[in-house]
Amino acid sequence: MKVGAGWRPGMEQRSSLDGRQVKCLINDEGHVWISWHDRLPPPVRHRLAESVFNICPACMTIEARRVAAARGLRQPTIRIYLDLIKAIERKLKEE
Repeated sequence: MKVGAGWRPGMEQRSSLDGRQVKCLINDEGHVWISWHDRLPPPVRHRLAESVFNICPACMTIEARRVAAARGLRQPTIRIYLDLIKAIERKLKEE
């Protein structure tokens, strides 16, 4: 699965010191996006919690919606979310 170009090692360096706690495409701090985590299906929340990266659930959801739309789906499936997390992790491990 291809992910957006913004996911890359060191991406958090673009944000303020408080914002560096999370891998976020728009450099928001945790309190801005944390409520998105609660909207995700339990298997997706669990998988995000297991990740070695602190991936922004809002940015990941936006990516998942993009993938779902490209496949003609109205909403992302759990499989799309899980595959996307794996792809984001691979991208973040590069370099």
